[in-house]
Amino acid sequence: MKSLKNLTLAQIYPRVSGDTNFNCCGDPDCGNYGIEPAPTRHAFVGRGASEKRLRAAMADPKIARGVGRYKIEAESGDNLHRVTDAFEFAGDPCAWNDGRVLVCQHLRGNSECGVRTRLISNEAYEEERNRLWVQNGALEGPICGNCGTAYLEKPEEFIFNGANGKPSRKVGHKKGSVPRARSVRVIHKPCKGLPGARFTVSSEHRRQKKRDENIEILSLLANGTGLHDIRRILRTPRGETEPGMSRLYDRIFWLERTLLAYEQAQLAEWRKRVERQRIKDGKPYIHTRIAHDDIVVGVNWQTKIDRKITQLNCSVSADIRSGYVFRCDVDFDPTIDPLEVIEDAYFGVARDSALRKQYRNSDGIFTAPLLHFQRPTARFDEPALFTAAEMRLHHFVWRTAKAFEAAGEALSPEAHMATQAASTRADEIEHLREHWFNFVKHERDSRNAFDGVMTRDTYTKAASLACLKWMIPSGKLTLVGEREGQMARVVPHIFREEILADRFEWAIIGFTKDASIDHIREKQAEFSESLAEWRKIHPDLTPWDALQSWTSANLRPAYRTDPNDQSKSPIVGPNLASAAFPRLWVKSPIQTANEIDKTVGFPILSPRYRAAYRRLGIDDEIDDPDLRAAITRRVIHATIQPTSTFMNAIRERVSIIQRAGGRSSRVGAKYINGAAYNPRVLIALMNIWRVHYNFFDWRPYQQPLEEEASSPEGAGSDAGDENVGVAENGEQFRRLAVPGTDKAILVPKRRTNKIVRTTPAMRMGVHQPSKPKDPEQEAGITEEAEAPGGASQKKQDRRRDDRPHLPDLARILYQPWLFHGTPMWAKLQGR
Repeated sequence: MKSLKNLTLAQIYPRVSGDTNFNCCGDPDCGNYGIEPAPTRHAFVGRGASEKRLRAAMADPKIARGVGRYKIEAESGDNLHRVTDAFEFAGDPCAWNDGRVLVCQHLRGNSECGVRTRLISNEAYEEERNRLWVQNGALEGPICGNCGTAYLEKPEEFIFNGANGKPSRKVGHKKGSVPRARSVRVIHKPCKGLPGARFTVSSEHRRQKKRDENIEILSLLANGTGLHDIRRILRTPRGETEPGMSRLYDRIFWLERTLLAYEQAQLAEWRKRVERQRIKDGKPYIHTRIAHDDIVVGVNWQTKIDRKITQLNCSVSADIRSGYVFRCDVDFDPTIDPLEVIEDAYFGVARDSALRKQYRNSDGIFTAPLLHFQRPTARFDEPALFTAAEMRLHHFVWRTAKAFEAAGEALSPEAHMATQAASTRADEIEHLREHWFNFVKHERDSRNAFDGVMTRDTYTKAASLACLKWMIPSGKLTLVGEREGQMARVVPHIFREEILADRFEWAIIGFTKDASIDHIREKQAEFSESLAEWRKIHPDLTPWDALQSWTSANLRPAYRTDPNDQSKSPIVGPNLASAAFPRLWVKSPIQTANEIDKTVGFPILSPRYRAAYRRLGIDDEIDDPDLRAAITRRVIHATIQPTSTFMNAIRERVSIIQRAGGRSSRVGAKYINGAAYNPRVLIALMNIWRVHYNFFDWRPYQQPLEEEASSPEGAGSDAGDENVGVAENGEQFRRLAVPGTDKAILVPKRRTNKIVRTTPAMRMGVHQPSKPKDPEQEAGITEEAEAPGGASQKKQDRRRDDRPHLPDLARILYQPWLFHGTPMWAKLQGR
């Protein structure tokens, strides 16, 4: 079998679009970092090529250093091997590789850089970023029907054109009040007079005929109630009515849109407050620490016989200090129809250009199939995409035949033509999938098909991090994640500007996920005892300084040793063991937050320490005191505790979210009866629960180790010691009844630290509630309220503890949050 002719870098290099280019060297210390290839500058072929290169290098230092010099190689992997035997290759099959690797050839000392980068599509990344930024269309807002301009992107280009559906003044309004418009007409000024330029905008809740169940539905969803259980709970006492599944789905999607818009508005105001406070305090930047990890959820749309499920990866990003979860993005696009995507891409007017491309070499012109990063469907899991489109057509044929068979009638001419056309198109898709692209076939269940298909995890991961960067205040960012190979591909390019400005660092941790509870407690006890002994030996150190000095003294390199020849190898995979990153990983002696036997690596450090850290080998000790102190501080702060807390909570509290394969996502999938079927509903429930978790759910939160913490168990131990002293003085006692008598004795209270329950939004400052009043202030207000003839009758603060007020859902759910900060916001509020 013949192989495809060689393709040059200039022929297949992906087009650079937007502000991010993924196809260049990912080493921040390389001269090609962020520099795209320049093949023509380094193209010296033919007789005397070496002399020409030498003369060019003497004339241009960039050519001498290899700026823009790359080469390509075939990407390894059995799943990328293709054999094409369709169309022009029928009867003469051609073998080819569906991927290429970019190899950097910039000179570093006396050798080449050698960093390898898998080529991907920049355009596919931009499509995925746009999808995640508007949350699958939930935050897109109205658009001009003529040119497609979104109102939220350019509100200054739109003008108001009156109101529609004003309610009667005597219904629900006080005398003299201005009634709120039900909807507002808007015109896009550049398209005025053209079809679609004039449209109507209204608040979505105005279309709801019954709203008294919305808060109850939200509460039930946030507390793990199943959808059918919600219908039974909302059933009337005598069973006259109950909400249907269609109405329940509508309310779920409405809650998702409303809560996501509310969060977007609150974060926008929070960023403004943070920036004003930064300027007021004279700080150069704001330092944000983010934990990033993946949660795996299962959907069981595959065959019932095999009892398989499909795993969806959800990229979760949370603030380490407060536990606020910024994003939870799923690698599934529910906004597309697989059949429409295949029709537009491979059966439309541009079919030839979407399947193949002509190239020229010294032998002449030849044809080659498009590689995965060249195809219009590069963003999707293409084997699943083709199979979903094919199965939708087969399902239509089956349903049509079954309907006529049940009626005892023969197919009508119209139905016969439709089924014939569907079967023919399904065979064409199958032929294209198997004989041209040679994808592995995916089996799917023959139940009702739904819109959407899985996306490539690389693009979803990159788009999620890009959206995260837009949601946090501008400043310095420290990203802490797990050992994921996809992160090594996208992080150096997403945060390129921050890396070059010395405002980004990246730490990676790994720990024993399947450790037993007894092993975890044993390790934590050893850690506490060792640290306590250290503090006794060094009584002059503060708790934070003692923790740093103890950690520094117990820091050791981490590597894997072969039991046969005692050779040493990295503990990470080839993506993170790349030449672009330092080789040294360290063992963290700190055993907290169930992160036992933790190892920490620093692929990207501040330039102040990066050069010295990169010179260290896989088993070297850190002798430089400044570098060791810097690494120690970063090891203490390296944790993904906030994402783990969120994952554990959402698995317990959302009924349809279950993890496939036990505690670890690395364990193979197993069938879960009753797992989510339609991923669109799954995504909506996860978004609803995430916003509820951030704003409306009180939780005790153990802040990770920080400089202000006074002990490894967390902040507040000094207050606990103080409470113990108070208890010894007889002021912190409780009454305990003596059994069999009517007497009671006083015993010391067991709890020394007061548990403070707040929400992540409160801890981060997004939500700033009023504080509960102290007893003296409360008494004064009560007297004022009871005073006869008082001008003001204030309500008594009925909070019995120190928990601050949560946001009022009765008001939040019925505000046009999507238009916050635009003229439409005030218009829909009646102002």
